[in-house]
Amino acid sequence: MYIGELKNKEMQTYRKRGKIKALRAAKEKAAYLTESLGKQLGDVIRIVEPQESINDYTLSAQSNMISSQAQSFGSFRTIKLHYSMIARFGIK
Repeated sequence: MYIGELKNKEMQTYRKRGKIKALRAAKEKAAYLTESLGKQLGDVIRIVEPQESINDYTLSAQSNMISSQAQSFGSFRTIKLHYSMIARFGIK
Protein backbone atom coordinates (compact mmCIF):
# COMPACT_ATOMS: atom_id res chain seq x y z
CA MET A 1 0.00 0.00 0.00
CA TYR A 2 1.25 3.48 -0.82
CA ILE A 3 -0.15 6.51 0.98
CA GLY A 4 0.45 9.58 -1.15
CA GLU A 5 -0.84 12.14 1.30
CA LEU A 6 -2.16 12.49 4.85
CA LYS A 7 -4.70 15.23 5.54
CA ASN A 8 -6.85 16.56 8.33
CA LYS A 9 -9.71 18.99 7.78
CA GLU A 10 -8.45 21.12 10.70
CA MET A 11 -4.87 21.37 9.37
CA GLN A 12 -5.05 25.15 8.83
CA THR A 13 -6.16 25.65 12.45
CA TYR A 14 -3.32 23.43 13.71
CA ARG A 15 -0.80 25.37 11.63
CA LYS A 16 -2.05 28.68 13.03
CA ARG A 17 -1.86 27.39 16.62
CA GLY A 18 1.64 26.02 16.03
CA LYS A 19 2.92 29.32 14.70
CA ILE A 20 1.39 31.25 17.59
CA LYS A 21 2.95 28.89 20.13
CA ALA A 22 6.34 29.16 18.41
CA LEU A 23 6.20 32.96 18.49
CA ARG A 24 5.19 33.00 22.16
CA ALA A 25 8.07 30.65 22.96
CA ALA A 26 10.48 32.97 21.12
CA LYS A 27 9.23 35.93 23.17
CA GLU A 28 9.53 33.99 26.44
CA LYS A 29 13.08 32.94 25.63
CA ALA A 30 14.06 36.49 24.64
CA ALA A 31 12.56 37.82 27.88
CA TYR A 32 14.50 35.56 30.24
CA LEU A 33 17.75 36.02 28.33
CA THR A 34 17.32 39.80 28.39
CA GLU A 35 16.51 39.73 32.12
CA SER A 36 19.70 37.78 32.76
CA LEU A 37 21.55 40.89 31.50
CA GLY A 38 19.59 43.15 33.85
CA LYS A 39 17.55 44.63 30.99
CA GLN A 40 13.92 44.48 29.88
CA LEU A 41 12.48 43.18 26.65
CA GLY A 42 11.34 45.95 24.33
CA ASP A 43 8.89 46.06 21.45
CA VAL A 44 8.91 43.64 18.54
CA ILE A 45 11.14 44.89 15.74
CA ARG A 46 10.72 42.09 13.23
CA ILE A 47 9.09 38.66 12.87
CA VAL A 48 10.32 36.20 10.26
CA GLU A 49 8.50 33.00 9.45
CA PRO A 50 10.90 30.45 7.94
CA GLN A 51 9.70 28.67 4.80
CA GLU A 52 7.65 25.57 5.59
CA SER A 53 9.07 22.36 4.19
CA ILE A 54 6.05 20.39 3.01
CA ASN A 55 8.21 17.85 1.16
CA ASP A 56 10.06 16.77 4.33
CA TYR A 57 6.77 16.35 6.17
CA THR A 58 5.18 14.38 3.33
CA LEU A 59 8.14 12.04 2.92
CA SER A 60 8.30 11.43 6.66
CA ALA A 61 4.61 10.60 6.80
CA GLN A 62 4.86 8.32 3.76
CA SER A 63 7.80 6.32 5.10
CA ASN A 64 6.07 5.97 8.47
CA MET A 65 2.94 4.57 6.83
CA ILE A 66 4.79 2.24 4.48
CA SER A 67 6.95 0.71 7.22
CA SER A 68 4.01 -0.10 9.47
CA GLN A 69 1.23 -0.58 6.95
CA ALA A 70 0.28 -4.11 8.04
CA GLN A 71 -0.27 -3.16 11.70
CA SER A 72 -1.87 0.25 11.22
CA PHE A 73 -4.33 -0.30 8.39
CA GLY A 74 -7.66 1.17 9.42
CA SER A 75 -6.28 2.94 12.49
CA PHE A 76 -5.70 6.65 13.04
CA ARG A 77 -2.23 8.08 12.52
CA THR A 78 -0.70 11.06 14.29
CA ILE A 79 0.46 13.89 12.05
CA LYS A 80 3.31 15.79 13.72
CA LEU A 81 4.00 19.38 12.75
CA HIS A 82 7.00 21.48 13.77
CA TYR A 83 7.14 25.26 13.57
CA SER A 84 9.80 27.83 14.29
CA MET A 85 9.67 31.60 14.25
CA ILE A 86 12.45 34.17 14.27
CA ALA A 87 11.63 37.29 16.26
CA ARG A 88 13.74 40.37 16.89
CA PHE A 89 12.97 42.51 19.93
CA GLY A 90 14.31 45.76 21.23
CA ILE A 91 16.07 45.91 24.61
CA LYS A 92 15.26 48.58 27.22
